[in-house]
Amino acid sequence: MKICMPIIGKNAALVNILADDFYKANFYCVHDVAKGDNEIFSKPELMSRFGLDLRKGGEDDIVKAIISPNVRPMAFKILKDNDIKVFRPNSKLVDENIQFYKESVLEEHDIYSVEDPSSCGLSCSSCSSKTCK
Repeated sequence: MKICMPIIGKNAALVNILADDFYKANFYCVHDVAKGDNEIFSKPELMSRFGLDLRKGGEDDIVKAIISPNVRPMAFKILKDNDIKVFRPNSKLVDENIQFYKESVLEEHDIYSVEDPSSCGLSCSSCSSKTCK
């Protein structure tokens, strides 16, 4: 099982710091819970490897959870529709949030805790997703 987190950058000083927004991030850390290792992806690399809904590939390659301070409403809907849990971090550090996730102490985002809906709209016309209904 994999979890994905937006990060500030790809160099050693920035890979352990969470970015403020899942959608706006340019880099992502994908942590394999079973293996205990991290892979760093740019946004295009992440989409190519895992797809828009993060479920492309075999069962071992599917992202099952997101940890991000902010998630846009349409991204939240797409993730939830694909059974991907979306958690709020308890720290700005990736490794601490991985530990919190393993200890089951992170709280899930809900529709009231995602980014202000007026900033991206709630209609499909404001979203390029084909899974939006």
